[in-house]
Amino acid sequence: MHISLRLLRYFVAAAETGSTTAAARALNVSQPSISVAIRELESVFNEALFTRGLGSGLIATQFGERKLSEARQLLAVAAAFEADDGGNAAAGEVRLGVFTTIAPVYLPSLLRIAQQRYPKLSIRCEEGDLAQLESRLQSHRIDLALTYDVGLPAGIERECLADLKPHALIPAGSRLGKTRGPVSLRQLVKEPFILIDLPYSREFLLAPFWQYGLSPEVRYRVASIELARAMVAEGLGVTLLITQKSATMHTPTLVERPIREETVRQPLVIARAAQALHTRASQLVAECIHAAVQETLVRRSGRPRTGETPIAAPGQPR
Repeated sequence: MHISLRLLRYFVAAAETGSTTAAARALNVSQPSISVAIRELESVFNEALFTRGLGSGLIATQFGERKLSEARQLLAVAAAFEADDGGNAAAGEVRLGVFTTIAPVYLPSLLRIAQQRYPKLSIRCEEGDLAQLESRLQSHRIDLALTYDVGLPAGIERECLADLKPHALIPAGSRLGKTRGPVSLRQLVKEPFILIDLPYSREFLLAPFWQYGLSPEVRYRVASIELARAMVAEGLGVTLLITQKSATMHTPTLVERPIREETVRQPLVIARAAQALHTRASQLVAECIHAAVQETLVRRSGRPRTGETPIAAPGQPR
């Protein structure tokens, strides 16, 4: 039996929405069309793509997960082929994942730069934590990810954008906040600590302390930089961050301080699955990511923060 792109689109939509009804709504087709497409594919493979339970929606089987990854790759190839129709290579759609804590810092600039340079280029964005982005890359749900290189497996390619050094956030009115210059990890460890408690994030934010045999008292655990900043501003403790503030994050009741000790630096990277298709559209988005990161780092103070090293895009001056 011939497997059409239509069948693959219906299959992927059903997997991503979790139901034939939601998939039909997303694709503007009838619900039976989705159900028939799934049955046709299962008939071809003679194996179930989904498990079905009352009220539980569609859940891909192990076989279905493998076929879902392959279907996404085939649809990406087809989309790249169609994007060049009429000779317009600066078009097409790219699915971009962005680590939740850095999205406010880089994503607005990235989208502005892409819109200015390549107005026919479409970028579909989704946020996620480090573990979610890794999973979405491996399943080909996204084409690229802007993230930190924290435990990425060998099957994920990385292109380094900058090496970032951690910095401290301290209440401006505190004794430590009234001092000038870098602060020591030994000073910070004496204060209540507010931890960004996300998968992998918690480990690399505590690693600088562990590097020097220190262990902060974690008083609060939060899931966002915005909440951590607000709690520091209220004098509830201090925190350690890799991500710098975005252009809109100006709070007079807290201060940023560099860390006195030399600590492990965190690579900010563009990540993609090793087998992912390198389309012209994805290359253009990567170019825009490079530009947005360098622009953001320089805009902070006219030059990258001490310890931060932006890396030029391939083919650009270094």
